[in-house]
Amino acid sequence: MAVDITNGDVLVVGTEEYPIRAVSFWAGAISAGGFARLATLTASTKRSPAVSGGKVGTPVVKEASLICTPLDPIDPEIRQRLGLDTPHELLQTYVPDNPNGFFYLVLEELKR
Repeated sequence: MAVDITNGDVLVVGTEEYPIRAVSFWAGAISAGGFARLATLTASTKRSPAVSGGKVGTPVVKEASLICTPLDPIDPEIRQRLGLDTPHELLQTYVPDNPNGFFYLVLEELKR
């Protein structure tokens, strides 16, 4: 299974949407059993279609039924290293791309 996640996508967990601010892929074999114990959430991603006529369309589901780790607050050092200057809370999660490795996602928690 090849997972397609990129900056600008939106991670959807339940009814909550989290814009993806940074994505990095870590290659290498992962233990399916070990990751399965950590990955307790089911999520999907949405992506806006290509710009047409100068307008951006409504985001549509790109990846469905992804498993991921719980959303945790990001470490302040990572925030600084990535140059992410935002007043919103930043969260992190991991999504497997079996058997190739996994994605590390930095998410923005929008305040309502």
